Amino acid sequence: MTAPSPLQQALTLMQQQAYPSAEAICQQLLAKNPKDFNARHLLGVIKMHAGNALSACKELKRASELPVADRFRAQALNNLALALKQRSKFSDALQVQEQAVALLPDEHAFHINRVYLLEVLESWQTILDSLEQQSWLNEVDELQCLLARTERHTGKIEQAQRRIAQVLTRESDHPEALGEFCLLQSLSGATVQAEKLGSLTIDELESVADYLAEEGYLESALPLYRRLLELDPEHAAARHMVDAATGQVANHAPEQYVRGLYDTHAAQFEQQLVDRLGYRAPTLLTDALAELLPQHLSRVADLGCGSGLLGRNLKQQFSIDHLSGCDLSSGMLDEARRQGGYDQLEQANLLDWLNQQQALQLACATDVLIYIGDLGPIMQSVHKALAPEGIFAFTVEAADQDLELAPTGRYRHSEAHLRQRATQAGLELLSSSAFPLRKEQGKMQTGLMAFCRKPA
Repeated sequence: MTAPSPLQQALTLMQQQAYPSAEAICQQLLAKNPKDFNARHLLGVIKMHAGNALSACKELKRASELPVADRFRAQALNNLALALKQRSKFSDALQVQEQAVALLPDEHAFHINRVYLLEVLESWQTILDSLEQQSWLNEVDELQCLLARTERHTGKIEQAQRRIAQVLTRESDHPEALGEFCLLQSLSGATVQAEKLGSLTIDELESVADYLAEEGYLESALPLYRRLLELDPEHAAARHMVDAATGQVANHAPEQYVRGLYDTHAAQFEQQLVDRLGYRAPTLLTDALAELLPQHLSRVADLGCGSGLLGRNLKQQFSIDHLSGCDLSSGMLDEARRQGGYDQLEQANLLDWLNQQQALQLACATDVLIYIGDLGPIMQSVHKALAPEGIFAFTVEAADQDLELAPTGRYRHSEAHLRQRATQAGLELLSSSAFPLRKEQGKMQTGLMAFCRKPA
């Protein structure tokens, strides 16, 4: 039997998530020949899979500039676009993706990647133009809901309804398609047909209701949430969303609601949040911390770490002795473990976990405090967990008033609330600034990025 080549070994190691070993093989090949396209290209792909998007971009750009056939350069450009997408450089990614398409116009995967980028950028008309030029896109199963959303956003409601009807003919309980179907019914003034929802499980019915709420149609989702409460009077998510619609503000979202929400969406979380909604909080927070902290950090905690987006950014920017994370969702923790980077991960309630921490040089929380109302208890626990001069860096959704529970089921906080609760806990609010948090119903939601310090 012929022994595998070094590149084959590196590829196998990458597939086994043994990224350092795979990188080492590519680096050895490049030390002998810096113009080895295959080694350079694979090194970029390995770095991208390892979550090091910045280094991946550098390697893939170098690979794309080497003197190789167009089909190889196109593959490198396609992967460069994916790496830029990981960094939320969506406009840059689209430009690179279009270069790949121009070099290899018959590669269907390149066109599909381009459509996903156009969706993030909300270039709905450009997607429709692409359908006219590449009619085969209409037959791609994975694009059907995206194309229906495109038709909805461009006012082609009947066309979108026909497309979704075809999806439901093939897969009658497709949650995303059912959500879009209900939304389109609402827009056309029709009542949702009970038989379309009657066979759904409680989890599937919740998924449809959540889809409507996230798209900005909470009134249309309310009957579904109320139906969930009829089926299960203790359904925490449904109760929370009904409260959000009726203005009832609790201290925090129910744990069962948060856990269930993220367990359900764990596998698609990063694609939905980063790709579709333009979420860049972990990258922006890390960039700001680089201006505030030394390059070497001792103990760092990622509160509500999710799939590890923030942790991976921090590890790329800083040398960290110990990075720990906690989350309510076991599904999200599985994703974080798969991506790697943490020294310790634990499924736990945020306050309970914080109260066990000590001597933290940095505590971070992105898109976590949106499920907590009054931030007083969190600020107090963070104060106890931080070392003297330790930093608490976090993001929230911006509120006009002190504290709001939005129709999305997420809390919004004002700068005045942050400052008051930080001061009461003995923390100094160093800064609080508005930034683009994520897209919501086609508009960018404003967030607040805040940095507090525990006095020496």
